[in-house]
Amino acid sequence: MVLYSHSRLSAFENCPLKYKFRYIDKIRTDVSQSIEAFMGDMVHQTLEKVYTDAKFQKFMTAKEAKDYLRQLWKKNWNDSIVIVRKEYGPSNYLKMALKFIEDYFKKYDVANDGITIGLEERVVINLDKQGRFKLQGYIDRLACHNDTEYHIICLLYTSPSPRDLSTS
Repeated sequence: MVLYSHSRLSAFENCPLKYKFRYIDKIRTDVSQSIEAFMGDMVHQTLEKVYTDAKFQKFMTAKEAKDYLRQLWKKNWNDSIVIVRKEYGPSNYLKMALKFIEDYFKKYDVANDGITIGLEERVVINLDKQGRFKLQGYIDRLACHNDTEYHIICLLYTSPSPRDLSTS
């Protein structure tokens, strides 16, 4: 069985040789985490906490979520995190992460944003009838609104606001 994902397809699109080394030859490197990946992970963990708490009727404010992100950042920061753009330091990226959280709270009312059915749900789709080729991904949040409308939330860190793919 061949398993594809967004990150695997993106790696191939950016550099087929890099894809071959990583996914076919399984060559591992000692490359540290990038600041962009670290920032995305911190935002992701913060929003996961926001919606885990919401399932228990504890609704964070934007300020509380930003405070939580600051704590996560401080706890997890280490000097091996790679910053390619030397003109920007960790504080610039932290400000970006805080802005992502602020923008999220401006767009979504966590207390009234439907019922969370699942967080971090793995999805695997067969790409052929025999199931030899599959595409995998993760739904960051699956929510139900009014028993008829479902929202699939996939957080993308390349823009200030997440992409909301809604279906009815």
